[in-house]
Amino acid sequence: MSDKKRKKKKKINPEIARRKRKAAIARIRVFLVMLVIVGSVWGIVSLSKSVEIPLTVSSENYVMLANDTHAELDHDDIEVTDVVAENETEDVFANDDSLLKYKIPQPKLRGEYPIDMIIRSEYAIVYDVQADEVLFAKNPDEKCFPASTTKILTAAVMLDNVPEDFKFTVGDELDFVNPESSLAFINKGNILSRETILDGLMLPSGNDAAYSIAANVGRYINGNDDISPEMAVNTFVDEMNKTARLIGAENTHFTDPDGFHDDEHYTTVHDMLKITLYAMQKPEIMASAAKPNVYAVFDSGEEVSWENSNKLIQEYSDCYYMYATGMKTGMTDQSGYCVVATARRFDHDIVCLVFGASASDIRWNDTIALLDAAFVQVRNREGI
Repeated sequence: MSDKKRKKKKKINPEIARRKRKAAIARIRVFLVMLVIVGSVWGIVSLSKSVEIPLTVSSENYVMLANDTHAELDHDDIEVTDVVAENETEDVFANDDSLLKYKIPQPKLRGEYPIDMIIRSEYAIVYDVQADEVLFAKNPDEKCFPASTTKILTAAVMLDNVPEDFKFTVGDELDFVNPESSLAFINKGNILSRETILDGLMLPSGNDAAYSIAANVGRYINGNDDISPEMAVNTFVDEMNKTARLIGAENTHFTDPDGFHDDEHYTTVHDMLKITLYAMQKPEIMASAAKPNVYAVFDSGEEVSWENSNKLIQEYSDCYYMYATGMKTGMTDQSGYCVVATARRFDHDIVCLVFGASASDIRWNDTIALLDAAFVQVRNREGI
């Protein structure tokens, strides 16, 4: 017998061997899956560096004022089409401080409204600003003519484009003004401050003030004081239409800054409500619209007195409404008698637009009745 002990070969249980093989296969599968995941993540990261992804900003119930070169407006969404490249650090909005600057409420129309009333004017809409609710509407999306309520947008576009210390020099643009229209009685060569010419636009509803604003601001936008009055006014009117579109007034087109009738100068009371809400964001417009009268002294030395055509804020008027705060009247043969009225009570601002009245008294009676009904709604809702 050999001195070396024979080693006995240890027998392995077949079941244990089978389990070990399955465990090894499982580990290999996990390893392969991990490789696939890592590879996929790396591929996605690499791809994202070379693909531009549009940015969509949700803005339900609002339209944001934006510049066309950076954004395309599509109902309630704004899709930004110019995306900064990976290696650029410049803010895409840095060169345009108007981009996404304003949020304009988009009042929603319904089939029924809290105010159930019959009025004689052809078009009307009543809106509670704080409740963001349309309280009454009659033919709100039907085409109508705004007459001098156009000047609400004229005032807003002026304030958007020139600084507070800007001086308006009256020139040959007065040749475009119909001498039979409402006037602020400014003359060629007069020099007015921004506040003074705004008062001349809003109180006596001066078409001469409207055209002087358009010509001076149009030249300022063009950066050229030598362009013709016609080109300057056209530039301003283009800016009016651009602004109207950006704030959601999609059924509006203006051809002049004063509202003198033109078949292609039209709107709806729904659109004019949006324009009014935009203008109400500007304290200068609200302050001017609330003045019953003004004694103005031009920078060039001339003096003039203006009275507000809005009877709702005239205490001596039989149409005086103690809660009224503004805003603008209008009238042409084609538009009928119109008014955009604002009033405040119970800490609520009500905007009431009445267009297409066949007589001035109908305009005022319908407006006062609708304002009273609106404040009844506010009082009942607030439990006052």
